[in-house]
Amino acid sequence: MKILAMTCCCVDVFPEKDSVAAGGNALNLAVACSKTGKAEVYVMGNIGNDSYGLSIRQAASNFKIDLSRLYTVKGATAHHVINIDKNGDRYFKPGSWHDGVWKDFIITASDFEFMKKMDAVATTYYEACFDSIIDVRNKTDFKLSVDFHDEKINPDWEKYLNSIDLFFISGNNQNLEILEKWSRKFDAVFTATLGKEGSVSFHRGEKFTCDAVKIQKVVDTTGCGDSYQGAFIADYLLTGDVYSSMQSGSKAAAVTLSFVGGF
Repeated sequence: MKILAMTCCCVDVFPEKDSVAAGGNALNLAVACSKTGKAEVYVMGNIGNDSYGLSIRQAASNFKIDLSRLYTVKGATAHHVINIDKNGDRYFKPGSWHDGVWKDFIITASDFEFMKKMDAVATTYYEACFDSIIDVRNKTDFKLSVDFHDEKINPDWEKYLNSIDLFFISGNNQNLEILEKWSRKFDAVFTATLGKEGSVSFHRGEKFTCDAVKIQKVVDTTGCGDSYQGAFIADYLLTGDVYSSMQSGSKAAAVTLSFVGGF
């Protein structure tokens, strides 16, 4: 089973913790997939030829992740300044995101052929090349997982849903009615992660609920959604069982909450 994570690999800077850690949606998710031991895991995207880029390669080398499609290009690696409050919840100040060479990634013909060999590709709606990923998905048969991040659903997303197999959103209970409606219209599994309230999934009109795994102390919420998704995807590709996949995701997210950074 082959899973490709695209495309954001960045460095997270934590002022309150006086620390810097490799991260980004793609890398965090790839690590979570790798930890399950259930898949061959790959990352695709751009990092810069700077110290941040080197630190990403060094951190990723501790896991079984193929970095042959993680391109080092001239320029600055993306980085994110992440603030953490006393409850471990992250928040962002204006100007916290620096996109660097991440935004310049373009899917080449060679990348396209590589993607065709995957069983699943995981990405986010906010990738600079998102429309290109959708185009590749429509020409192939891998499963596509997309993280939409936002707490408020945008009706315009519906135009993508015939191309998506796993839909994730960090949401609130107000989203659930729309997700259930979409699940009756489209074949994707629609999942909302609700923090300490657990997660809710819909598939073909059926509702699944899963409690969050309780931990003694939340250190940092960074990357817990990526960890949830990585474990969910690996489980779902093997079992096709929504509830089992939610349980795997919840366990992975709980681990990530116990330290600073995405992995």
